[in-house]
Amino acid sequence: MIEQRTGDGLGELLRGAAVLSHAGNRTAAIAALGSAVALAPDDLTAHRRLAAAYANAGDTERARAEYERFIAQLEVRGCPDAAAAEHAYAAMLFTPRPAVSDAPARRGLTKEQSVALRRVGVAVVAIAATMAVMIAAGAQIFASGGPLL
Repeated sequence: MIEQRTGDGLGELLRGAAVLSHAGNRTAAIAALGSAVALAPDDLTAHRRLAAAYANAGDTERARAEYERFIAQLEVRGCPDAAAAEHAYAAMLFTPRPAVSDAPARRGLTKEQSVALRRVGVAVVAIAATMAVMIAAGAQIFASGGPLL
């Protein structure tokens, strides 16, 4: 569904951004991903990673705008199920959360444990959305009577 072109230095920019991000240099990773998007504006992987990098850096406005571009490209390419799953994920990601000042302490959790638990919740929703897309794609295969490979 989401393809990655490796020609013209795109692969190098994406790999470099991953290395920079893992090293904690979010600013440089975002710059590399911005260059990747400029180099290959139709590459879905570059858009998705740039949106995620903005979100991880706390720049919700740019992350939201990049997710919207990414989702629009999925729709243009005729991938409505993937677009719907990404839209649901983005809506959850950007929904303001109520303040939870002392809720973790009341539950006996440290701040780090609370953040980890929240991340697990986001991962579960992302996995569920992915599975929904896979099931929808499988339903199309079964309905067509085509062979399963």
